[in-house]
Amino acid sequence: MKGLPAETDFVVIGAGVAGLRAAIELAHAGRVLILEKHEPSPAGKASHSEIEPLTDEEEVILHLQDTLIAGDGICRQDVVKILIDEAVARVEEIIEWGKEFCGKTVALSFESEASYSHSHVLRSARGPVGSEIRRILQTVIRSQKNISRIDSAFCAELVTKDDQVLGVSLLASNGMPQEVACSAVVIATGGLGQIFPSTTNAAAATGDGVGMAFRAGAEISDMEFVQFHPTTLYAKKVPSFLLAQSLLNEGGFLRNIEMDRFMAKYHPLAEKAPADVLTRAIAHEMEVSHARDPFVYIDLTHLNPARVQKRFPRIHATCMQHNIDITEDLIPVRPAAHFSIGGVRTGLEGKTSLFGLYAAGEAAATGVHGANRFPSNSLLEALVFGARAGKSMREELNISRVSAGNDKKAASQNGPIDAGTEDLISQIREAMGKHLGPVRIRSGMQEAIKILESLSPKVAHPRTRRSYEAANLHAAGLLVARSALARQESRGAHYRIDCPARDDNKFPKHSVVKDQSVRFL
Repeated sequence: MKGLPAETDFVVIGAGVAGLRAAIELAHAGRVLILEKHEPSPAGKASHSEIEPLTDEEEVILHLQDTLIAGDGICRQDVVKILIDEAVARVEEIIEWGKEFCGKTVALSFESEASYSHSHVLRSARGPVGSEIRRILQTVIRSQKNISRIDSAFCAELVTKDDQVLGVSLLASNGMPQEVACSAVVIATGGLGQIFPSTTNAAAATGDGVGMAFRAGAEISDMEFVQFHPTTLYAKKVPSFLLAQSLLNEGGFLRNIEMDRFMAKYHPLAEKAPADVLTRAIAHEMEVSHARDPFVYIDLTHLNPARVQKRFPRIHATCMQHNIDITEDLIPVRPAAHFSIGGVRTGLEGKTSLFGLYAAGEAAATGVHGANRFPSNSLLEALVFGARAGKSMREELNISRVSAGNDKKAASQNGPIDAGTEDLISQIREAMGKHLGPVRIRSGMQEAIKILESLSPKVAHPRTRRSYEAANLHAAGLLVARSALARQESRGAHYRIDCPARDDNKFPKHSVVKDQSVRFL
């Protein structure tokens, strides 16, 4: 693999906000290698705006309360406190880096979201705030001589010995695998939405970090909690496009296939109900419709067209590409997998149960989200705990490493996409979509586990990049299914028809999986 070193000080798997923030922290301590699965998106143009940081004591208390309410009783309060205490400093740091390295003011601000009590959600005048922050972090990365980056490099496995991570095994798109020795690794690979047939996640979100960490023996936590976004654009052969809940907050109606408004019978706030309530209500309306391709509608036609177009320019433009004018037409929508609350179990500094292995961002399970993610906290979590993981990783700098070029190869040379592998992935997604969606039942989860276990021999010996992705999807799917079956209650993003109540006597704690057993700690 051209430009790939045989050894380095630190490896960062993933180039999202969490991974980039960790890399910047590590650059002061040694050589850092960032591995990005795909080519990065081009940076956008700069913009100007203001930021209203959370410095008022009352605002901080409200943010804490809202996070704990959303987490439905199992947020780790010490982690939430760290998130809130350090979030402002991390955001202001981004602002300063934007001025120093980009030469422009950064377009970030806090706004309200859904039915919550205060204006704390980060927004950007240029578009998705995560993209703006990532653009700034990428600029800072390029200024650091100690950081190198390999794009389109697939990390197949962690190299371990005696519960210690000693390096990584990589697979390039055009070359033989190679092991890279290092002192510590941070997994920042993002989500696992591709285990479901409908997701807002990018095609790269195949649960790679969770899959490789689990195979290496790391503890995995809270996998039953998968947040589904209630309203994504439904169009055949088109990837799910997230339609913000602010469409409903603006006054939009939800209508079923018979054109009836239905949310009032599910929640007193109707369309302004929390996201998980909206998701389950829409799922139920789709189920009772008996349609072959079920969906519901968002109706904005009663609102002022000019205001709608000005308020939601990106949504308007995207829908117009599919011949839907949101000011005149009903918008077909349905829920899609959006955010994985669970992941590789970590402590306050990003450390996992394996020495030398860290995790940050969506791939990690910090406990900050509890049973349901509060809006914007995922981005703040990536910044705060990405930085914390980087700081802690410095302690691993001088441990022994694997020797370069050893004979053990975790993967073989990449090859063409195999039709059998794609069929296998389709079977995984079908089982997960049918039985582990927003509404679950014991018999369905048992059936999903049976199907996935029957596929285990087919993913046992991956050799190509795509077959490794299939193995990771399979591992993530089983982790979600087994954890969901073990949690015999409904809490947050996990809802069971057969156990509709929350049970604080048996489950006021987090699920933890190591090997194949699920326990609650």
